[in-house]
Amino acid sequence: MIERIESAAGTARVEMQADGSGHYRYVLPVWIAAAPEDEGALGDGVWMIEEVSGLYGWRGPCLNDAKRALRLQDAPGVES
Repeated sequence: MIERIESAAGTARVEMQADGSGHYRYVLPVWIAAAPEDEGALGDGVWMIEEVSGLYGWRGPCLNDAKRALRLQDAPGVES
């Protein structure tokens, strides 16, 4: 991972990744809060990967799309 950006609400984040060939991608994990029926099995909750981007040849476009995906998570009416 080369960079992590948290959402304003703290319930999502994007993690920028790069491989040895100079390709970039982002991973979008979201926080899933534990429900009463979990009976403590998940503790307070768990981070679950909701989206993995394709590969980008440049960091800039990957970062732009990652930030856009993060903003969409904080949009009103969007539930994880």
